[in-house]
Amino acid sequence: MSGPASRGSATARANSDGRQSSPSRALALLLCLIPVAYCLAIMAYALLNFSSYGADLPRFLRYIGVPGLIAAAFIIAALRLPPRKGANLGLGATAVLIALLIVELVLNARLVMAMFSLALTLGTGAGDSEEIMRGRSGIPPMYTSKQLSIAMDVDRLEEAVLGGIPGEEVLLCSHEGKPLFYTADRFGFNNDDAVYDSPLEIMIVGDSFVEGHCQPRPDTFTGKMRDLKSQTAGIGMRGGGPLYELALIGRYGTQFQPDWVVMAFFEGNDWQNLRREAATPWLAEALTLNAEFGQPDVSPQQVDLAQDVISDWWTQDTSSGDVITRSSFVRNILGLNQVWGSLGLDYPRITRDQAIYGDVLARAKAVTQSWGGNFILVYIPQGVRYRGLLDKSFLYDELRNDVLEAARANGVEVVDLAQIFADAEEPQQLFAADGHFSPAGSAVAASALEDKISSLEAN
Repeated sequence: MSGPASRGSATARANSDGRQSSPSRALALLLCLIPVAYCLAIMAYALLNFSSYGADLPRFLRYIGVPGLIAAAFIIAALRLPPRKGANLGLGATAVLIALLIVELVLNARLVMAMFSLALTLGTGAGDSEEIMRGRSGIPPMYTSKQLSIAMDVDRLEEAVLGGIPGEEVLLCSHEGKPLFYTADRFGFNNDDAVYDSPLEIMIVGDSFVEGHCQPRPDTFTGKMRDLKSQTAGIGMRGGGPLYELALIGRYGTQFQPDWVVMAFFEGNDWQNLRREAATPWLAEALTLNAEFGQPDVSPQQVDLAQDVISDWWTQDTSSGDVITRSSFVRNILGLNQVWGSLGLDYPRITRDQAIYGDVLARAKAVTQSWGGNFILVYIPQGVRYRGLLDKSFLYDELRNDVLEAARANGVEVVDLAQIFADAEEPQQLFAADGHFSPAGSAVAASALEDKISSLEAN
């Protein structure tokens, strides 16, 4: 039979054991510092890019204010709560953060597989099979014709190569696990060369949406438009922005003299592209009244210089890490882009006024009218503007309103796909995993453009 002394001794041992197994304050701080570090990283990125992610109230709250409050709350909890509760809180938050990162990877699974498949195709270890080698005379997927001209030390717009290498195979991407190629037309673009055998009715200029990124030619925007208007050519390359597209109109439009010139503006990066292009002297030439746009046909000398650069690009071994680091993939994963997007909390960067855009539209319209053609602007929205529980369209509409206002000020007709897609039953189905049009999106865009042209022709 145990006595009081024995029970007291057992209680003391239990208390002693409890004290020994209780987490320390240092452990509680360590566990809480993991979510704190994540929040501080979000804040640091926003502060370093304050003009894009912190200079207005919605983005300041989203990227600086709220993460700062969360970080402060965890620090206070780690210091003020009992160590066990602080440790449990930090452990729980860390587990949630890891789970969200796993969910983010799952949501990006298709894009992840496509990127690694592309890396295997691009790397020098990919082998020298006929299928792989056939694309090595064209510009590699992660490079642009603007980069090509810069590497060729171009000083004047008329010397620049604005398309690809005529007649060569071009590797677009890894599509459904296999390399996707197209054969460049006589000017280096993604068209059936036979389209030039008759006068063009429609010429669409733009970036990768017009080149037809990661879709077989019949499924692209231009391909769907060609189903409606057979004499349609897509004159566009990845990485293009408004000034580059103006240069395309000046060089190829004056040669083809189509009835309709369509300039595509992509909400996702064309505003940033314009800022960089305006600082590129040979592209800025396109705005001058007496600009020499150059000849549509690529000279043998230009081809030789371009192929030397392209060959050098292809000899550089491209690992999976290279593909990832050259994209915003890692940043988007760590930023939980898809997760926050599903909630409607993935806010776009702030756009700053660029008066030069109105000048680009005015010049493009004037060049088109010089041969009696008609000029139309197509506004292409980002697919991410339509996802999420919370409506965030007002943030994306800041740029949209600037573009539409510049068009109105210059009397430019517009096909506003942002509104047309918003009216669709499932707007997200109009975009592929990489953010470009899905075949359904290409069809809707082409139909909207054809309706606009028919309406204008009727009037």
